[in-house]
Order: sequence, then structure tokens, then C-alpha cells
Amino acid sequence: MKPIYEQISPNIDSSFKLQAGDPCCEPLWHIHPEYELVYVRNGEAEIQVGASIYKYTDGLLLLVGSNVPHSNMGNNLHTNNHEVVVQIKPETIDYTLSQLPEFASIIKMMKRSVHGMVFTQLLDKDIPDLIEGLEKEDTLNRLLQLFSILGRLASEKNYKLLNTSTTVGETKSNDYLRMSAVYNFINEQYHRNISITELAKLTQLTETSFCRFFKKVSGQSFTKFLNEYRVNRACNYLANHKSTISEAMEISGFNDPAHFTRTFKSVSGYTPRAYQKKMQKWE
Repeated sequence: MKPIYEQISPNIDSSFKLQAGDPCCEPLWHIHPEYELVYVRNGEAEIQVGASIYKYTDGLLLLVGSNVPHSNMGNNLHTNNHEVVVQIKPETIDYTLSQLPEFASIIKMMKRSVHGMVFTQLLDKDIPDLIEGLEKEDTLNRLLQLFSILGRLASEKNYKLLNTSTTVGETKSNDYLRMSAVYNFINEQYHRNISITELAKLTQLTETSFCRFFKKVSGQSFTKFLNEYRVNRACNYLANHKSTISEAMEISGFNDPAHFTRTFKSVSGYTPRAYQKKMQKWE
């Protein structure tokens, strides 16, 4: 079965995505460019990473490389279960960190993660607590703590490679290619009106088929995805470009102030004015 492409956007005010809470039990076979660090507190499940099937019996600490097809990792066999997933954009590792010699060991580990790396012996140490603690940190300390965790993993010699005989990572299904094309298009054109018609043409689907395809692959409607993407852009402009609210609204592709305010609050939890004030306090 070909993996479907999962589109991932970082958390607001962050360069990576952090999800924490109840595990996802659906064995969805998917792929994405982001590196993925997964911690499952307890329980057991059978997972697949690339060509390897692995069964964990007392929790999981796993690093999966970029573009490695895998199934969801969690289980629901324990009431005290908890899952943390960190997804890091490849450019953060491959370009940003690679410029700094202090991160050389992390870079090597991330390249190795194309095979899937399981750190079973670290489950009894303090790293799981550090991973669970990421959710409580502010954005800067969260990033610093993530680098610290990756540094600890990079120095660990006791790990299991799940796919030792092959290099995974170049599997690109039709869904992957279509979603990549859609995402690249949005990244370049989000500031203007985008029609379903042109996206359907881009993916060589009918409009109805495109809507159905996008919902199946991403788990949300295209309109919801686009609104969330634009709000993330607006947050970036308000935080880093000293933009006015009106400028951020227009630059990010909104044209109605009331709709912009409602959507911004729905996605970020703040009104644009409250978010702007929060950013100003941090300066």
C-alpha cells in the first residue's frame, strides 16, 4: 500500500510541531518530509517504519527520518497513557543546524534516522520526563530543550536500527507528489485569492475529487487548512516584521477585518490585537 502524504505545519511561534496527549490508534500508513521524534509513555503496539515491523511492549522512544513511510505509533491499552510527537522541518536540520559545528553529532544522528532508531534503554532515564516537559515550556526554552534532548540521543550508543539493510526515504506516492505541489503553490500564492479550480487543475483532478482528496490526506478541508496557514503567516509578520494588524491581514491573504479577527482567534487563541501586545511584551 502506498503511503499517503501528511501535511504538517509548525505550532504558532515555533519552528517545529509539538503534539502531546492521548495516542492516535489508527494504523495510518503515511509519509512526510519532517523528522519525527515519538515518545509513548507505556503500553504495547505493533508499528511499521519503512520495511520493518516492530513491536514495543513497555513504551516507545523512536526517531524517524525525513520521508520515511511509517504507521502511527500509539496505543490505547493503558489508561495512564501519554504520547508526545515532535516533528521538525528538514531545513532546520539539513541547513540551519548544519552551519554550526556544535551540532555535528545531531546532524549525523538525523541522517542515521532514515533507518528508524529505537532508544529502548532510555525509557528508564530522565529523557522521557524532558520530552513530556516540552509542552510546559515557552517557545524559546522549548526549542533549547529540544536541542538538548537531541544532543543526549546523539551521544547514546544503545539503540536499535529498524531498517539496517536499505536506505528508506525516497518513497513518493501520487498523494505525496500532489500534496507537495499543493503546498508549494500555497507557499507562493497564499497572499492572493486561491480557487479550488486552479488547485484541481494543478493536481489533475476534478474540483469535487480534489476536495475529497485533500480531506482524505490532510484530515481537514482545504479552506480550514488555508485559513490556518494564513494565520500562521500573519503571526509571523506581527512578531517579526513590526507590521500593523491591517498590513499583516493583507499580506497573509485576508481581505475582511471581521473574518480575519474571527479566524485568527479561532486558530491562535488570541485576537490579532492581543497577540500583537503579547509579542511586544517579549521585545
